Amino acid sequence: MTIMRDGKYITEGDFRDMDMSTIISHMVGREIKEKFPRVQCQKGKPIFEVRNLNAGRMVRDVSFTSYEGEILGFAGLMGAGRTETTRAIFGVDPRESGQFFLDGREIKINKPMDAIRQGVVLAPEDRKRDGLCTKLSIRSNIELPNLDISSGKGGVVNRRKVTEMVAKAKKEFEIKMPNDEVDAGSLSGGNQQKLVVSKWLARESRVIIFDEPTRGIDVAAKVEIYNLMNQLKQRGISVIFVSSEMPEVLGIADRIIVMCDGRITGELDIEEATQEKILEMATRFENKLTADQMPQQAHN
Repeated sequence: MTIMRDGKYITEGDFRDMDMSTIISHMVGREIKEKFPRVQCQKGKPIFEVRNLNAGRMVRDVSFTSYEGEILGFAGLMGAGRTETTRAIFGVDPRESGQFFLDGREIKINKPMDAIRQGVVLAPEDRKRDGLCTKLSIRSNIELPNLDISSGKGGVVNRRKVTEMVAKAKKEFEIKMPNDEVDAGSLSGGNQQKLVVSKWLARESRVIIFDEPTRGIDVAAKVEIYNLMNQLKQRGISVIFVSSEMPEVLGIADRIIVMCDGRITGELDIEEATQEKILEMATRFENKLTADQMPQQAHN
């Protein structure tokens, strides 16, 4: 095995002589002490509630509640309807029915701008295509979705306010950038994800939905994203995240909702969650179909 980093040879050796922590430390240039850092918080009041959400075939009668002081994870196999659920909540895809409640009051979301103004935001699965304008500067990516709060009555942008937003994002989320005028596409995957989140927190959003937040980023950057999610949890922000990586869901979430074929098929507190239980719930309809077919096949 040969390990490279930043286009340079680092080391090589027999795979049997290296454990995973050693391999990772060579890959990222430092030791990763904890792959899934967990922060304990007191579970608080309900923040965001979804009731009977229906949107096409892949979102059927979805209901759940997220609370202060927790990270709510969504698990399931490919095609379970998790991403479609996040898009329906954010108003990207039209919904047939369903209600949303934020801090106990009903809110209306028919398009993304409705969700943004209510404080419900999405860090999408494909951050380069849907989450950022990669050809525009970091400053512009923070400025554009917040023009309604950075502009005066005449529509003139308050440059000082935008500068404060950018400085706050760089400081709070430790976005590594040479300056705020470089293209967002020049950032690493982890820093791009931080930029997506920082632009939403510039407007004090209450609910942040992460869809596959660590896809395509290295191990060290993944830990930074987990720490970011923990930081948001500690601030009383509702954190909801979708992941196809079961160890990630088990390592970071405080509560797990499992989906299969567009429906919620189970819910687990982290203390009782195991890969076996999640997989059983994630294949519930497939298992039922198999069981229903067996007598007929046996008869034939």
